[in-house]
Amino acid sequence: MIYKREQLADNIGYTAIVDKKFKTDVLSVKFITDLCPETNAENSIAVGTLATSNMKYKTLAELTSKLASLYGSSVYADVKKRGDIQVLSVGASWLDNAYALENEDITSEMLEIVSDCIFRPNADGESFDEASFNIRKNDLLDKIDAEINNKRGYAVSQAFETAFRGEPAEYSCYGKRAQAEASTSASAYKAYLELLKNAQIEIFFVSPQENNSVKEKLAAEFAAIERSAPKTYRFTSNSKAKAAAEYAEEKLDVNQSKMVLVFKSDNEDKEALKLMSTIYGETPFSKLFANVREKLSLCYYCASGYINSKNALSVDSGVETVNIEKAKEEILNQLEEIKKGNFEQSDIDNSLMSLDNALTAVGDVPSSYIGWYFGRFCEGDSASPEEIAEKYRAVTKERIIEAAKSLVLDTVYVMSPKEDK
Repeated sequence: MIYKREQLADNIGYTAIVDKKFKTDVLSVKFITDLCPETNAENSIAVGTLATSNMKYKTLAELTSKLASLYGSSVYADVKKRGDIQVLSVGASWLDNAYALENEDITSEMLEIVSDCIFRPNADGESFDEASFNIRKNDLLDKIDAEINNKRGYAVSQAFETAFRGEPAEYSCYGKRAQAEASTSASAYKAYLELLKNAQIEIFFVSPQENNSVKEKLAAEFAAIERSAPKTYRFTSNSKAKAAAEYAEEKLDVNQSKMVLVFKSDNEDKEALKLMSTIYGETPFSKLFANVREKLSLCYYCASGYINSKNALSVDSGVETVNIEKAKEEILNQLEEIKKGNFEQSDIDNSLMSLDNALTAVGDVPSSYIGWYFGRFCEGDSASPEEIAEKYRAVTKERIIEAAKSLVLDTVYVMSPKEDK
């Protein structure tokens, strides 16, 4: 595997990853901006609309038909949240030229399609095409509704909203339903122009062979855009713990209660914090799974997760309402056990094995490289999975204990049934 990152211009980075085992090319153009309640929904709809049509293929049906003729190529849009940042992506995948019949140049055709989608969308200079816009507006409304209907995920998002109140991280990357409903083809087009001018751009291209045409094409396209002065975005920002943990409760139409605890840390030893979280509740060998779920049967599920962009840790659980306090007490008790050093080398070894398996899987598919190296870019380095694995293996028991001791309970969120069932 060959990795190379370079700057195409101020606030425009280009990363090329070559791995000969693949047969497809994958391109991702990421627009990075601050999470903001006034713009999250507009940005999401705008970027989604870019992947729906362009000035050459003016309907989704026309674009889909053209992509199907290119060996089932695809163009897509994606929106994610990382800490205080909204990451909006326009991506594409296609069969590499080396595997096309009769020397077809699929890459050149796909570059034209993607460039047209990003730089020449189906718009009249003031607003997006209404049909294309409505497809993505309705898609976004469905995603927002799905967030609410997925009660486990909704509980976590509500806990984060409480934990990170006053910080951009409290907001959903999709925005609120009211903002999405109020969006128009004109306001979404304006949001698109703002992103093109002001967002930080990070481009990733994964291919089985070196191909400078992608870099050259996109560099020329962005060079023709009048961009604003570079802005520095904070990809990681620690959140200060409250003086006393905040308790929030919501009663909804559910059969099973959900409880989410959010802890915050000022310890910068992120490898130790991640390994500690893995021992605590990220595997079937973990303390939470073995004790809270299996031994004491207090939860239907109980798992921890480390959020490195905010240096925080969450524990989410599904629990009977009558067991909420017992479950919370035992979840906190298991953390105390780690703080006291009451865990074995086998706990560390099992957790390292789990982390190694996840790191080894990076590179199994092209998109996993993009996810990994974008994550490392946000962390300020370009470390390979192997290098991070070495860092995990160097973590001592003492560092794990110190990581656990640094955690402060900030938020307890409980979702319970409207009435006992």
